[in-house]
Amino acid sequence: MVTELPVYSKSQFYDLEVMCHERAAAARKEMDYWLAEAEEWARFRLSCNQQQVGSSEVTQSTKLKG
Repeated sequence: MVTELPVYSKSQFYDLEVMCHERAAAARKEMDYWLAEAEEWARFRLSCNQQQVGSSEVTQSTKLKG
């Protein structure tokens, strides 16, 4: 049994190339979005840690005075 491979014209190759570039651009935008989300959550986590450290210092200093 002989399987024939599809034959693409030059315009079909170009169309496939363009499609791949468009998909890569969309994927890059989505990647940038998720990286920005991750950075924002990291900032929130760090700010929460700093607030917790600051509040525990206040609690400890209050205990020492009392």
